[in-house]
Amino acid sequence: MDQEKIREIEKDKYMKLFRRQNICFVRGQGCKLYDQSGHEYTDFFGGIAVNCLGYNDPELVRAISEQAGKLIHISNLYYNLPQAELTERLTESGEFDRVFFCNSGAEANECAIKIVRKLAYESGSGKTTILTARESFHGRTLATVTATGQEKYSAPFAPLPGGFRYVPFNDLEALKEAMTPDVGAIMLECIQGESGITPATYDYLVGVYAYAKQKGVLLVLDEVQTGTGRTGAFYCYEHYGIKPDIVTLAKGLGGGVPIGCCLARGEAADAFRPGDHGTTFGGNPLACAAANVVVGRLQDTDLLAQVAEKGEYLADALAQKLARHKFVRDIRGKGLLRGVQLDESLPVASVVGKMLSLGFVIGTCGHNTLRLAPPYIISHEEIDEMTDTLETIFANTNL
Repeated sequence: MDQEKIREIEKDKYMKLFRRQNICFVRGQGCKLYDQSGHEYTDFFGGIAVNCLGYNDPELVRAISEQAGKLIHISNLYYNLPQAELTERLTESGEFDRVFFCNSGAEANECAIKIVRKLAYESGSGKTTILTARESFHGRTLATVTATGQEKYSAPFAPLPGGFRYVPFNDLEALKEAMTPDVGAIMLECIQGESGITPATYDYLVGVYAYAKQKGVLLVLDEVQTGTGRTGAFYCYEHYGIKPDIVTLAKGLGGGVPIGCCLARGEAADAFRPGDHGTTFGGNPLACAAANVVVGRLQDTDLLAQVAEKGEYLADALAQKLARHKFVRDIRGKGLLRGVQLDESLPVASVVGKMLSLGFVIGTCGHNTLRLAPPYIISHEEIDEMTDTLETIFANTNL
């Protein structure tokens, strides 16, 4: 099927949801992607922070292939060996007591929200309200789009579920002022991804943690984008020296195979009873087999250290080559999740298009920000090539 036919089918039959680039990738190898014409591209977007091991990783491909040849799906009415292995891997450190597997980050956050509400119901406390941050992003289901502190995502789908209140990000005093007796949890991202790669300051997140403890409310951290090694630690919250009650994962957890995860400890881990929550596909043998490879690679090799080192290398390259341009407003992030915010005079979409034409895949996010989330196996050479290309584009921009 040629490109024109693919575009025609999408235009006529697919719901009008995506603004697609005019390209169809058909295969990948390492950090390289190839289109139908055989053109090569270096990937600095990773399928929106998903393809952490790159493309065609031998161990991941072997695990998926072998599991597909044995058992793809059985439902959660029966025991599941790959799921048990993954559960053990994710809980053996003692940080969390229990885990629930689902299919996406939104579903993982839905699980976290339901835990908060179930605890309030069981105790009769009335603590059903969840504080979230403005500019946050927690998913696209009705509950998670409401938890998301951006009206543009939720307003078209009113009436919305109640029980969410929004506070400014990185403003501890504002959060304290919003604390009322009906609040049962605070739900935050360590780095706000969709709104522009904005990290929580150290003092803020540590302060929120301490305040949640003081008030006896749950701290839920959405690490769908920052977890599973993206920032150079398995969980981004480790950089802050805190321990949330609930953390959610997805994106990179399966290395490209859809899987989400909600981890909880203490009373949050024991909130549910049989029938309270569930999933048909979540945690099936195929998805868990893939996730076991990713988690194993992060736990058993020096991959996390590589992410941290390459993240600093990328940050230094961006600062040295791009910061001098007057339309570069900020460069921020952690590990291999970086954002370059540009002045509105230079639309990020035009930069993404130019980079794609020159063989580099990069992404965008809020506030006119370029988003960089390459596979963890990205090389120094590939970082140099990408940042040199960005520098050339910026140098030839007449602003």
